[in-house]
Amino acid sequence: MSMSYGDQALAQLRSLIAVVDGELARSPPSPELRVAWGRMVEILALGPAPELRECPTCKEVGMRAATRCGRCWSALRPVAGP
Repeated sequence: MSMSYGDQALAQLRSLIAVVDGELARSPPSPELRVAWGRMVEILALGPAPELRECPTCKEVGMRAATRCGRCWSALRPVAGP
């Protein structure tokens, strides 16, 4: 089964994973819970949050690598470096 999530849902999942990781670190879980949690995070395979930038024309936030704004369609200059 394949699932896809919107950007907002992915951001919420990353945030929730960080919270649960923090709680698990404060109160060590059973080995079984640690393995199950690690497997679930691995299956979700969210990766790092995408890099974003603001459109200089309309101020909409979009993907850093975009060549056009998703809102106003203005051409965007490439961003140098990481």
